[in-house]
Amino acid sequence: MPFFSQIAGRPVLDARGNTQGKIADIVVSADTDYPVIKAVAVRGGRRNETTLVSWEQVLNFDSTVVLRAPRDQITPYEPGANEMYVGGQILDRQIVDVEGRKVVRVNDLQLARTNGHYRLIGVDISGQALLRRLGIQQIAGKFGIRPRGNFIAWEDVDPLGSDPNRLKLRVSHENLARLHPADLAEIVDQLSVHEGVALFEGMDDETAAEALEEVAPERQLSLLEGMESEKAADILEEMDPSVAADVLGEMSDEKASELLSLMELAESADVKELLSYREDSAGGIMTTDYVVVPETWTAAQIMDHLRAIAHDVDVIYYVFVVTDLGSETLTGVVTLRDLILAVPDAPVAEFMEREIVSLQLDDDEEEAARLIAKYNLLAAPVVDQDGHLKGIVTVDDAIDIILPTAWKKRLPRLFV
Repeated sequence: MPFFSQIAGRPVLDARGNTQGKIADIVVSADTDYPVIKAVAVRGGRRNETTLVSWEQVLNFDSTVVLRAPRDQITPYEPGANEMYVGGQILDRQIVDVEGRKVVRVNDLQLARTNGHYRLIGVDISGQALLRRLGIQQIAGKFGIRPRGNFIAWEDVDPLGSDPNRLKLRVSHENLARLHPADLAEIVDQLSVHEGVALFEGMDDETAAEALEEVAPERQLSLLEGMESEKAADILEEMDPSVAADVLGEMSDEKASELLSLMELAESADVKELLSYREDSAGGIMTTDYVVVPETWTAAQIMDHLRAIAHDVDVIYYVFVVTDLGSETLTGVVTLRDLILAVPDAPVAEFMEREIVSLQLDDDEEEAARLIAKYNLLAAPVVDQDGHLKGIVTVDDAIDIILPTAWKKRLPRLFV
């Protein structure tokens, strides 16, 4: 089974035995699990031009390639929309190794002959492939240098094309979704911004949002600005409102307004509210993603409510109690433990904690972190001057304030 590095450079003869040049590249179909060769690129002649010759015009594909007709009688091949150059578009490109949770590089490509055709069956990402391309594999072997092969079947490859419209991601949503967001973020960190955009465009919105929240803020900005606006808005809708507000706050007013206009009204309203507060205040770092119930509900009603919304809310360690859902005047708080121990038909007003440690919207972020640390809280409610609940500051937010980025990377996120 030949490798592309062994095919590139092979001499090409026409039907009369005249030298026409050498193989410069091959074109394969991109819409099958194992792409078939559709054409070969021949470079040569007085001007060293490259001509595409269809596979039907190739008589022999051994160490010397022989064409079926004289070159001047061959009609140049025009590649289709779902076809790609093996050397120009795949070789040396990066692919996502989902199992290894990393990005690897294509060092060579392997082909196989089936039913009179040659197909691309996989990629070689090993050091052995590099030695083969340099033509020193045998010499290296004499010195005891024998890198292990590392072959990946083409059907398992997820290329990251520099032009994502030309070379689509083949990774399934399920494969990406089963990776931890931190692993996905680490993969993204190994890619260029353009390649990172291609990766995110292959994910479902929820997986992309979770991964993007783990990426450094400046890279979040670059990735969102590099995406199609509709996709970026869909991802922002799935992100924690406070994180979405942070990254939109770093964009130009024009770009931020465009993305906010494309978001669902409820999500964009939350983000717009957060953007209105001072960046280093409790209002600026809080999230509007929390659970609130009226004080007239029973423990059983609250548990039913939690089951219905748990998939869409990250922070459900506390349930905040208000006089009514219209004004959301904060009157108490209960923990999940409180709910589990409560009699099902007991009104929440009977067992909620009424002595509430809370923050004001304009409190400094350092005060928010200090209060959370002092009272050992998982989240602290943020209220306005009239006592209306506006959001919560989580312990993760406090860690973001207290610890430098290098240390934050070593700690687990509580609300992922």
